[in-house]
Amino acid sequence: MSDLSLSRPATLSAASAQRAFALCATTLLAAIFLQKIALPGTGGLFPLNLFIFPAVTLLAFSTGLLEVNQPAFFWYTLFVAAGAVSMAVSPSAHVSVLSLGFLLVVQFPLMFRLLPTELSYDRVLKFLSTVGCICALLGCVQFAAQFIFGARVAFFLDTGIPDAVAVKQFNSMIPLYWTSPVFKSNGIFFLEPSFFCQFVAVAVVAELLVGPRTLRLIVLAAGLISSYSGTGLSMLALFVPFHFLRHGHVRLFVIAAIFSLTLIFFGDAISIDALTRRTAEFSNEQSSGWARFLSMFNLLQNVIFANDFTFLAGRGPGTVQEHFQQLSYSAFDPTWGKIIYEYGLIGSVIYAVFFYFAFFKGAKGLRFAMGYTYLFLGGYLLNASILMQMAALVVWVGQEAVTSSAARLRDPNPAPA
Repeated sequence: MSDLSLSRPATLSAASAQRAFALCATTLLAAIFLQKIALPGTGGLFPLNLFIFPAVTLLAFSTGLLEVNQPAFFWYTLFVAAGAVSMAVSPSAHVSVLSLGFLLVVQFPLMFRLLPTELSYDRVLKFLSTVGCICALLGCVQFAAQFIFGARVAFFLDTGIPDAVAVKQFNSMIPLYWTSPVFKSNGIFFLEPSFFCQFVAVAVVAELLVGPRTLRLIVLAAGLISSYSGTGLSMLALFVPFHFLRHGHVRLFVIAAIFSLTLIFFGDAISIDALTRRTAEFSNEQSSGWARFLSMFNLLQNVIFANDFTFLAGRGPGTVQEHFQQLSYSAFDPTWGKIIYEYGLIGSVIYAVFFYFAFFKGAKGLRFAMGYTYLFLGGYLLNASILMQMAALVVWVGQEAVTSSAARLRDPNPAPA
């Protein structure tokens, strides 16, 4: 009888961990493979993941997999109130109730976290690495296929998805350079080559964290090259040196050296200059590099910081692109800039605290990689697919759920202090 009672909690614990992993894995897969699919009848403006994300979250909460992160819930509520006030007092004709509604729907899953389980975070990282390698291989096959079968076949999703269910307002097929007949790989399922590059870069971080395997790193590096995008590489350029210094992986130095030599000797054959030439973009106001990383500083200074009222309250939800067509330079709205522009100092501070309790209380392993990607590499405040990756890889898998759960499950009734 005692043996049965001892084995039952272990069985329940294993089942709970399996359900938690299934939730994270399913959410991650949906975030990747459903990016380009829109809800039918919405004109491509409502991504399917915008509905899947909250639906999966509510289902997991109702079945006891997720619990409310109370500090995050409190600051989420304050941010919603700040958004409503910003919209009500906005002087802009472009303020959007729909934008605020999108924000409420897509951000609220971040205020949940897994209940304590025996889930191993290494398992999540290994799964991410595996999915990343599969996507990298698909990206390489797609890039090569356009030379054999033509771009229309290689990019069959981009050319074949019916307009009724295709997500709009993204540039999925981008040539290597102006007038080039060759297109950058988008990994088949990703909205743009930059999305593909950023995901593979995060998978590289996961592989480094679980103990790098040479073949996998080569596959992931090939995927990064096929995307011809520098956004994910900018994250790795910041992460990898610190990782090397901290862990002293000699083998990684050797792999990096071989990879660099390969690019030097075979760079012309793979048109690597289409990527390396972009390092000069930061001095050109009409380039995508300048727009992505620097343009928002000018926009904030000239519009938001020039007025005390907008500095505090912002211009209101959905207004960040209101002046883009009138600017003499290329502009882009990264997440951090969109928050400041639309919600001002007050809303930005509130969101920062919400983000701290939701994200920086999450699992440590991928926090830098996902946080940098979300805040600086795109306008992802309302992007359900990116937020789903954040939730599955960091937010839901909090440190408490991963590191403290085993002790709490083994001693469900601890003695009072």
